[in-house]
Amino acid sequence: MPLCAKVKRENAEKIRRGLASSGALDNDYIPARGREYIYFPLVKGAARPPGLVLWERKLERRSERPKSLREALDGRLSAREMEELVTSFDLIGDIAVIEVPPKLCAKQKLIAKALQSAHHNVKVVAKKTGKTTGEFRIRPVKVIAGERRTRTAYREGGCEFELDLNKTYFSPRLGTERGRLCALVKEGERVLVPFAGVGPFAIRIGKAVPSAQVVGIELNPDACKYFGENIGRNRCANVRVEKGDAGRIMREKYSGWADRVAMPLPKDAKHFLPSAICALKKGGMLHYYAFARTEAPFGEAEKDVKEAAASLGRRAQVIFRRVVRPYSKTTEQVVVDAIIC
Repeated sequence: MPLCAKVKRENAEKIRRGLASSGALDNDYIPARGREYIYFPLVKGAARPPGLVLWERKLERRSERPKSLREALDGRLSAREMEELVTSFDLIGDIAVIEVPPKLCAKQKLIAKALQSAHHNVKVVAKKTGKTTGEFRIRPVKVIAGERRTRTAYREGGCEFELDLNKTYFSPRLGTERGRLCALVKEGERVLVPFAGVGPFAIRIGKAVPSAQVVGIELNPDACKYFGENIGRNRCANVRVEKGDAGRIMREKYSGWADRVAMPLPKDAKHFLPSAICALKKGGMLHYYAFARTEAPFGEAEKDVKEAAASLGRRAQVIFRRVVRPYSKTTEQVVVDAIIC
């Protein structure tokens, strides 16, 4: 049994740092925690601070984890298979969503288990089984390792969102954009979020600016259910969800209501631009997301916004633009911010 330093819990962190800095802490073992004491394993023969209470105790030995998926698969896939391997993945809560190339389908369980060995926080590995399609823009996944579920809780910006990957659309890659919009919203603003999904944009804004009024519009009934639950989960009394067609609701119920409209639907959002502009007050801000060609990312998006405003006798002044993320080799997702006069 390894020799340990028996330390009262209230002093544990200070002593742990001292042992680590002096090289006396044995990282081959996991410290044991009791009700009053913590037992830190000591390196044999290493100098240690005086005054420690020494104690022999059975400890669990650490298992060495690979540092990456590629390292975990080293020697288990051929060189040609390693060239096919896609090492990037989306982590949504405790679910890792991976892409398995056709040539590696026979090795998908091996790949999934290797990913879990490298990332201890991954409880489920699911592979993409198709493109994002359908009225509700859902990309189907299939669980290939871990717990048999596609429901999870995702945390971002001090908020938590429950969702089901096979019932709702969600992208963790828009977290930076959600944070950017939170910083732009002013006290007392009215914010409209069509295509709101399970509520990540609306709830993060509502949480960041409690005096704002935030309305999310969503057609998918499953997404609406999760959105409503997430409002309660995050205690956002200033956020509400409207179920139904975003274009119709913006025109019929929120005409001239909003100080700001965020449109986080990059595909086909162009068709909803007139309705979104109709919902904006004069001088309101529009955040328009779109897919664009890599070689000229902003031209078409800016043109769409200006033409939609002109069709309603209004004017759009673009004040900000940026590439949100690469989508494919030839396509990027972009955002254009415009003041609508």
